[in-house]
Amino acid sequence: MQKPSNPQGTRDFGPEVMRKRNIILDIIKVVFKKYAFEPLETPAIENLSMLTGKYGDEGDKLLYKIRSNREIVHEIDEEKAQKINELFPERWIPGESKLGLRYDLTVPFARFVVQHRNEISFPFRRYQIQPVWRADRPQKGRFREFTQCDADCIGSSSLIHEADLIHIYDEVFTKLGLSNAVVKLNHRKFLEAMVDELSLDFPVARFTSTLDKLDKVGKDGVIKELMDAGVEKAKCFQLFELITVSDLNVDMLDQLASSFNSNTLAMDAIEDLRKLVGFLGDSPLTIKLELDLSLARGLDYYTGCIFEAIILDSDIGSVSGGGRYDNLTDIFGLKDVSGVGISFGVDRLYEILETQNLWPDHKSANQSVLICHFDLESQRYGIGVAQKLRQAGISTLVYPDKKRINKQLDFANNKGFTHAIVIGQDEMESAVLTLKNLSSGDQTKQGVEDCISILKS
Repeated sequence: MQKPSNPQGTRDFGPEVMRKRNIILDIIKVVFKKYAFEPLETPAIENLSMLTGKYGDEGDKLLYKIRSNREIVHEIDEEKAQKINELFPERWIPGESKLGLRYDLTVPFARFVVQHRNEISFPFRRYQIQPVWRADRPQKGRFREFTQCDADCIGSSSLIHEADLIHIYDEVFTKLGLSNAVVKLNHRKFLEAMVDELSLDFPVARFTSTLDKLDKVGKDGVIKELMDAGVEKAKCFQLFELITVSDLNVDMLDQLASSFNSNTLAMDAIEDLRKLVGFLGDSPLTIKLELDLSLARGLDYYTGCIFEAIILDSDIGSVSGGGRYDNLTDIFGLKDVSGVGISFGVDRLYEILETQNLWPDHKSANQSVLICHFDLESQRYGIGVAQKLRQAGISTLVYPDKKRINKQLDFANNKGFTHAIVIGQDEMESAVLTLKNLSSGDQTKQGVEDCISILKS
């Protein structure tokens, strides 16, 4: 008999893991709603033609293609079909793949916007929390199936949206207890200005794709790849003289204007960032915000500000990324619609919180009660108590079997219940219940309504 196992790069999430994942998801969702983002879901399957060509050459290689249910011999002329049948008489060969699993949530969002442009009001803010799939090599913090939490605004070019996204980063990471988060910021036009200033005979998309590998291969690795592509060594070193990392402020932007010799592309980027600084105002941030000119985010559709978030003292890479895209809806027939968004990687955030034992207290995860009983009569009485607790919004389970009280309490502790109510003959006669706090071990005698007040306080 074959031993059951998961496909590589995928995982099961049991109740304990899901409770923790939901802490992350609930916090992110609450913050998204606070900034007036509306919920949206799109299908897991998209037309392959809609996905290809949107993520660069590297991204296209990671798309999961769904095999056609139609045999190839029905898609080609009769002569070629006969040859295939002769060469492979007993083999079923699928035809052209026309469907694929979504690679991210941004491209399907752009497709949705174009399809439903007459039904939505612009600017349109949406959040979306769903799994995505990439045919990547599984490793620590990198999976083939993982969950993204996206927030995007489309239909406005105002930098106020970038400012809101930075505040979202600040609130989410602070609520998760990750105040050592760093949000790195760059602008696509700085990258274009580098290509321009160095007179590189090199496509910008390929340059950004190479620079995006800096964290993986280091400075020497990036220089080697550029030189292998024909870039002079002196220009490679000149590139790294332009790259700086600093706090985002007006003084730094003035210095950049000088470093780029007032390059037109760089000036456009600086003007955008000046507006962003203005929208951020004097609002204090708990997390660190850095302007990092090495940040590339190797997706072809970014045109303006680019974001990436990391957690210091963790060996996992970015936990969030995003940016401004001005032309993504063009390919679907809707021109001049600018958008910007970010995406949190739930799986990586979970790994960091779990490894460093940083799980925040979360009240909604703590209100759960197991009703314990001595016999069938007290179990039936417990069903009525359970209904009152549930009506008050408290998660409640009546222990279903006949076992000793200590076994029922062991079950409650193993399952993560925070309280138990023990019902026996005395409790039924007096209508005063025994409420036990399973964390502290304290127990008190309370009526049902008092139990509800305590559990909801």
